[in-house]
Amino acid sequence: METLNKVTSRIHGALNQVADTAAPAAQWLEEHGEVLTVSGKELLDRTRKYVLANPLQSLGLALTAGYLISRFAALVRGRA
Repeated sequence: METLNKVTSRIHGALNQVADTAAPAAQWLEEHGEVLTVSGKELLDRTRKYVLANPLQSLGLALTAGYLISRFAALVRGRA
């Protein structure tokens, strides 16, 4: 029973440490969440307008980005 109490105490300590570490990030997100949401919506709107105005360039950029990401992933997998 004493071992169970020690394990429980350590788990509680670890959870408290995680909560204490995460608290500032949660507070920051609470304070800046609305700004992040608005910024994300503005970025999405600007991207949508760009794609509608430049469909072929957008397609080329998407294909290039996909190719580069696949090459990078293959490189990383090759080293693992």
